[in-house]
Amino acid sequence: MDKPCILIIDDDPGLRKTLTDILTFKGYATLTAKDGAEGLSLLHKNVVDLALIDLGLPDMPGLEVLDTIKTRHSFIESIILTGKATLDSAIEATNRGAFSYLVKPYEIDRLLLQIKRAIEKQQAQEKITRNSIELQKMNTELKALYGVSQAISKTMDLEELLSEVLKVLAETEIFNFEIKGAIFLAEGQEMRLASFISLSETELEPCNEIQAGECLCGQALQTKEIIIARNCSENSRHLLCNPAVHPHGHIIVPLKVAGVVVGLLNLYIQPETEVNDEMVRLLSTVASQMGIAINNARLFEETKRSSLHDALTGLANRRFMEIEFAKRLETAKRYREALSIIMLDIDHFKNYNDTHGHQAGDGLLVKLADILLRQVRKTDYVFRYGGDEFIIILPKMGLDMAHETAERLRRAVEAEGGGLTISLGVVSLNESLQEKDTLIDAADKALYRAKANGRNRVAVGDVSR
Repeated sequence: MDKPCILIIDDDPGLRKTLTDILTFKGYATLTAKDGAEGLSLLHKNVVDLALIDLGLPDMPGLEVLDTIKTRHSFIESIILTGKATLDSAIEATNRGAFSYLVKPYEIDRLLLQIKRAIEKQQAQEKITRNSIELQKMNTELKALYGVSQAISKTMDLEELLSEVLKVLAETEIFNFEIKGAIFLAEGQEMRLASFISLSETELEPCNEIQAGECLCGQALQTKEIIIARNCSENSRHLLCNPAVHPHGHIIVPLKVAGVVVGLLNLYIQPETEVNDEMVRLLSTVASQMGIAINNARLFEETKRSSLHDALTGLANRRFMEIEFAKRLETAKRYREALSIIMLDIDHFKNYNDTHGHQAGDGLLVKLADILLRQVRKTDYVFRYGGDEFIIILPKMGLDMAHETAERLRRAVEAEGGGLTISLGVVSLNESLQEKDTLIDAADKALYRAKANGRNRVAVGDVSR
């Protein structure tokens, strides 16, 4: 621990030397000044714990020096020394913040006792201040971590989760720079840009997909270690950032679960920004929370997908169809939009299964699902309804176009299916078909007519307006 430093401000050179010798012997460091101006200059340039101030200095009153010290250096204690003591001056000195007031000539032991107590007070106050700063810092960190935790707990949707975390980080007071950055998700040995804040898509275009080991982000994926680059223009590993991005540095933090990198938090910082250990520690804690959240969100998505999708064909299943059909039907009725559905199945599928076996039949279903997905619009929905039955929802499509779509599907299956054909029933939302169940029932009846009339054809359901 450094020795406490005492500044002696007195115009008597003999007294300054005597006090210096005594205080040095007692284990204190000392500085001396012959007047107020020199004393204040030394205070500005040195760390001082206590000032001994003569009341009658040649250039300014000792109380004026005391006032300046208390204004500029409130943590420094002061003891007033004078040969011309009055009760008023003693009261005035203590009122202005002096620790104590001694009259010359004073007993050295008494002075040493006052110095000891003043230093103890100064050190105690300094400790309190340090603890207060630490508590404030801890409170800010906890607030940031709590904010991240709250953002994570709001949703299991991965995209929304990542966006919320970036917003929380941008609002926290823990970082001494504006939060500007992106989150990437790991997909094997590649990183995919998933969310970003305070950056444009143009700036991040080269970073859409990054391979392991490529640029700084790819190296963080590869090494699983935090990478800090204080000035990327001088870093030979930094290769991909768009030249339009202003000079910057990076803090790149791997988001890990059980030692596996599931993503990266990439923060852009001003060149030469000081990144201290506390900042790195906080980011590591945030990264642990995010890694777990990303993993949980992915598990949730997989569970949700498996519960709403057919395991064999990968198409959305009947349960998902019930949910999505209700949404599309409500939208169509609210905005008076067209809506059509196609119900189809494979011709003679039971005979095919009996002849070739169920495994071959499963292959047929997978092939049909692939053809259907390639033939419909991106805005259409293909569902496996059950067995060899499929339903296709066609938002904003009237009956005529739906009929054309069904014919196109039939021809595509006939051309690509290797002997496979399908029959289809088509219906559209109209005055007599307003509910989900009645629409499906009408499509089913139309499908039945198509099969009854020779199969490998399209039939249209109720066309009343």
